[in-house]
Amino acid sequence: MKALHITFRYGNDVYGGAELYFRHLSEELKKRGVEIDICTTQTHTLIPFIKSGTKFDNSLGNETINGIRVFRFPAKSQNRYLSLIFEKLIQWQRDREELESSSEIREIFNKSYFENGGMLADGWNQLERYGDSFMRWTKSDAAFVINDSNISKISFSLNNPKGFFTQIEIIANGHHERRIIRSLSHWSTISFQLANVSGLVTVKIHCGNVWRPIKDFRSLGVAISNIKYVSQSGEETIDLEHDYRFFLNKQKKYIPYLMQRAHDRPKYYSWMFDYLRGPRSPDMQRWLERNISNYDIVLAQMLPFNTLKYSFIAKKFNKPLILLPLMHVDDEFYHWNHYYDMLKSADCIFSLTLFSKKQVFDNLGAKCINVGAGIETGIFLNGDINGSRFREKYHLTDKEIILTVSRKSPTKNYDYLIEAIEGIKHDHPEVILVMIGPDEDKKPIKSENVLYLGKLGDRDLADAYDACDVFAMMSESESFGMVFCEAWSRKKPVIGNRNCGAVAAIIDHNWDGLLCSDKKEVRSAIIQLLEDKKNSVIFGERGYQKVIERYTWDKISNRVYNCYNNLIMRN
Repeated sequence: MKALHITFRYGNDVYGGAELYFRHLSEELKKRGVEIDICTTQTHTLIPFIKSGTKFDNSLGNETINGIRVFRFPAKSQNRYLSLIFEKLIQWQRDREELESSSEIREIFNKSYFENGGMLADGWNQLERYGDSFMRWTKSDAAFVINDSNISKISFSLNNPKGFFTQIEIIANGHHERRIIRSLSHWSTISFQLANVSGLVTVKIHCGNVWRPIKDFRSLGVAISNIKYVSQSGEETIDLEHDYRFFLNKQKKYIPYLMQRAHDRPKYYSWMFDYLRGPRSPDMQRWLERNISNYDIVLAQMLPFNTLKYSFIAKKFNKPLILLPLMHVDDEFYHWNHYYDMLKSADCIFSLTLFSKKQVFDNLGAKCINVGAGIETGIFLNGDINGSRFREKYHLTDKEIILTVSRKSPTKNYDYLIEAIEGIKHDHPEVILVMIGPDEDKKPIKSENVLYLGKLGDRDLADAYDACDVFAMMSESESFGMVFCEAWSRKKPVIGNRNCGAVAAIIDHNWDGLLCSDKKEVRSAIIQLLEDKKNSVIFGERGYQKVIERYTWDKISNRVYNCYNNLIMRN
């Protein structure tokens, strides 16, 4: 059997979850007698240069890695001026889509069960820091909602540096109020008194204009921070991280919403997005046209990169084509109608979780097999792993270690863990959060209760899993969540994000770990696992058994090998 594997980058020292997955799978299939060739770019390092755009460094050449031939091709660079125009147009289209669906989003809030508390609705740019606090810019129109009893006051901090005409409107049962703000060039507190209103309260913010800073394609209206309200329970603060996406996720309506937006989006935006993402490699296309007929089967990864599109040359030569999209199905970045067309046209899709299979691939009518992902047994199940060695090396001998392993990026929600640790320090003075992973956001960590170690080698990483008391990672979007399997391989209890579908699909709540939705639940979960040692051990043991039974590369590659055989025989 001869297989061609197509990917955006490949190499022994090329790191990233998708890249490691593809390399391990290829090498495991080779052990089973499959003759594997890799078709990829000359890229070692991806260079993000714009929100949707990535450059490829073209620094590598053809080589053989562990008996697998690697054919590399140069990728063309995007025109910078054209890229700026495309990025602006895509961002404006996304803003337009959200604005057009704002009434639909708010109707969902009105009709769906909305727990007591507050949440941002539509019209908000991403969370960002200012000083020691957080804020969010509105777009032209934004809203937040509150559902509680006896609401007597609503307040928030507002900054209107451009002096835009701004209208704030409060709509509630028996209360309707408008206020105009024409100029506030500094942070000021805006307060509204209510007559003990109960039920759903909607606060709308309309800006007469928006501005777009240089090299920033967002539409910015006014800046909002510190949203609070007073109810019968006292003063409450609205978490600025929780917007309509969070709510729709809980209602199981966010992915259908993303898919509908993608279906309705004009096709030329897909072309712009592909141009920005790359790689664009005419040499690779020509090589595939000449050589793909020499293979029995083709496997291609991943979204959102053009190598998946190039793989459809296989269909011209009637070769079975399998796609490994590694799609973050709850992230709008991955939802484009032309991607859906590719997924439906392939002979088979490999999904990593039943969640992605059911939520997207099955809904599209794509032919899909759930194969999962595997841990590296040579790293995480070898006899040399020593948690005491890690504790001694980093002076953590007497500490209660909460470990997290991920890129240091806002989407990983590592601040949930920092705040949780600071909140339990009084009752657990020896607790410490150990963070491992590359520093992407470059934001300093000021907490004395955190030890940030950056990226570590395999031995130190395995030792860290072995040393910790609890593993936690609160990422809001994942294609699988391999770090939980790595922690389970050392029999550790885990904590994950309930609102990340891929993570919720692999952690069985209250069986082998705990799932949490917010910072308060994270704090409670950590306390529970630190104080109930017996149950923590049971969770870890159950997780270990799950890994051994389902998530080793031996198990994964057997599923893939059988699929290859079946498709080739049918062809």
